[in-house]
Amino acid sequence: MNIFRFRILNHILFWIFIFAFYTTPRIAAYGFTFEAFVNIIYIPIDMVAVYFVIELLIPQFVFRKRNLFIFVLATSVVIALNILISQYILIYIQPKLGFWTGRKPFIFELFNWLVNNLMIFGTASALKLFSYSHKFQLLKSELEKRSIRSELGVLRSQVNPHFLFNVLNNIDSLIYEDKDKASNAIFLLSKIMRYMLKESNQEKALLKNEVDYINNYIELAKLSFEDPEFLKFNQSGDLSGKHIPPLLFIPIIENTIKHCNKQSKSPGIVIDFNVKSDCIELKTFNHVKRNDFKLPDTGSGNGMKNVEKRLKLLYKEDYTFEVQNNMDKFDVYLKIPLI
Repeated sequence: MNIFRFRILNHILFWIFIFAFYTTPRIAAYGFTFEAFVNIIYIPIDMVAVYFVIELLIPQFVFRKRNLFIFVLATSVVIALNILISQYILIYIQPKLGFWTGRKPFIFELFNWLVNNLMIFGTASALKLFSYSHKFQLLKSELEKRSIRSELGVLRSQVNPHFLFNVLNNIDSLIYEDKDKASNAIFLLSKIMRYMLKESNQEKALLKNEVDYINNYIELAKLSFEDPEFLKFNQSGDLSGKHIPPLLFIPIIENTIKHCNKQSKSPGIVIDFNVKSDCIELKTFNHVKRNDFKLPDTGSGNGMKNVEKRLKLLYKEDYTFEVQNNMDKFDVYLKIPLI
């Protein structure tokens, strides 16, 4: 496909092909004689006629979807004029240039000229339409990519502020109870916010950095629970050298923490993050209050909806995303391929 980027080269190759197509049989019949190259005097006439059709008529009528009857009529007139001019050259000009002229019955010559013109005009028009279609598809693909990048940027930025409010309230309480803890919480929060600002506009992030971000997030979330063992985060697998879409897992983790039942026995929240050779698995489990109708048990919450939108944009159908709400238990399973 790279050859279609070079417009001038395409046209040169096309006319070399046309010239060779009609000259090769003559060389085979007469050898490398003067008469074998007679087609060279017809090529300029064909070029004028062909470019009139593909550069003027096709863009004006075919690409803009105007009256196709006028296009067909105008093209027919151009071909007819080209045949008449070629006949004039054959009868009056070709002999003066020293080329041998062999006359055949008019009907045979008319049919021969018609077939030749249809072949040349048809091939040139087909290449023009193919080139236009190719450029249109490239443009369409680029617009789709830009649209997806824009939508992904919006979805990445839609992180629920609920967590931030809770953290600030916890820090406010810690300032009077444990200044060192409060200071560490502020440090972790600054790292989280810095990562979110830095990575939210990127297409991919290092898996190690993403897991560090999740660990910091979980450490801050633990401030909301009296029992430090209430929230468990289990991580396994090699993180080095791997990339993932940034901020993809955090809405699921946030949803798990937000909707947990704090009165349940420890561990009330279990998060398993497993990195395999070809995929990443995230499993979350949390106890919930019964009859909590605000639960996004079918992915109806904004955070879960955003996750599913991003998954479809990023992976099409190559992912697994399951959400289950069983009475007082809430489970989420996500599996994505590694980039």
